[in-house]
Amino acid sequence: MMGRRDIVTAILGLAVGLAVTPAESEDARSIHRDVGGTATPAVQSRSGVGISANPAATEDSAGTGWLGRQLGLPDGVRLGGVWVSAGNYLMSGGIDPGASFNSQLVGDLNIDLDRVAGLAGTTFGVQFLQLNTQASNDDAGSVLGYIGLDGAPPLDRSQLTQIWFRQELFDERLIVRVGKSNPGADFANVIRAVHTSEPGRDIDIVTSLLYGPILPPATLYGVLPGYYDTAYGITTNWAPNEQVYAAYAVFDGNQARGVSTGLTGPEFNGYYFHIAEAGVNWLLGPESKPGSFSVGGWLQTGELTATNGVTEDGANGFYAIGSQQIWYRDPEPISNAGISAFFQFGWNNSKTLPVETYVGAGLTFRSLIPKRPEDSFGVGMAWGWLEPNDYDVDSELMFQAYYQAHVSGPVYTESALSYIPTPGLEPNTPAAWAVTQQLIVPF
Repeated sequence: MMGRRDIVTAILGLAVGLAVTPAESEDARSIHRDVGGTATPAVQSRSGVGISANPAATEDSAGTGWLGRQLGLPDGVRLGGVWVSAGNYLMSGGIDPGASFNSQLVGDLNIDLDRVAGLAGTTFGVQFLQLNTQASNDDAGSVLGYIGLDGAPPLDRSQLTQIWFRQELFDERLIVRVGKSNPGADFANVIRAVHTSEPGRDIDIVTSLLYGPILPPATLYGVLPGYYDTAYGITTNWAPNEQVYAAYAVFDGNQARGVSTGLTGPEFNGYYFHIAEAGVNWLLGPESKPGSFSVGGWLQTGELTATNGVTEDGANGFYAIGSQQIWYRDPEPISNAGISAFFQFGWNNSKTLPVETYVGAGLTFRSLIPKRPEDSFGVGMAWGWLEPNDYDVDSELMFQAYYQAHVSGPVYTESALSYIPTPGLEPNTPAAWAVTQQLIVPF
């Protein structure tokens, strides 16, 4: 298995190349019009103001396609990826204060079969993940997780994360994707872009918070396939226009019984995960401030077991997410400099899943630092009420603040401060303070 030192050596060379390579043009980017009826570039935002703190979790396709262009791949074949490296220091509190490290390398291949083979509206995608991380969240005693790169074990893994076919039908109004994919990017995704008729006003990245429940809301922990335990299934999306959409998906649901679905093939044994979502986008007021709202429901089948041995026959729940631009610095639509807000809510009826109810909210500040037009910063709050059959703590509250700085081209670095006053993993755990420094290198 590739070690952390090998990954760092390889990517440092790649980062140098990216730093001197101009950012890609809009035509060179892979555009996907999936859930929400919006066209979103894979990682690099159209306005160039910020990217997701974990692009592989929030996007169907990772990277900018730079690697494929350097290799001279033909038109319609896109090869890229992203490397994310984070160093964390748990300054005080928690269970085991000290340093920890997280590294993720993703390679992503997309083939437009319309251009390559004349199959109208058909795309093929495959993605590989090399993960080397440590138990940063357990060290802090956090159930919600202050760093999203650290998830379920095994923490060191090499896996085929995605392999799928995607078909557009009825003038791109209906989209179907079949195979192993990341429904966490399609459902309950509050980070999803919100576009307007004025590209300079788009919200390309709602927030760049690092903590786990930014995607998905914590009430979906253990059931919704996503980063990095993706799963096999079918996703359908109906988007009659750019303002409204509805989506439904069904996936292998064996994650709910503790299977690492990212490392296995599909199983058809009565464990299935169903999810449906509908949403709307709008422009508010004379400045056409973009906003969005989505609501969804889900059903997990099969026998579920809590930490204390309590069992139940399936579970279900619902969630709501939304975002809104609340202030623009410039009256004219020349940039999206300003402030936006988001919220999350989730609930389930389960007696075995880790979180019963969840509330999240935050603010994002874009292009407000003089001479740093591509920087952003933000704050977020996450609050989860824990399942008493799994934990002896009633709830976990977490706050996080971050600053994301543009380095060069598509490369960003991000600094974050996290405060968890009530860690929920073990009772009587002292309040945790942690700092994180992260480098994000799409290619």
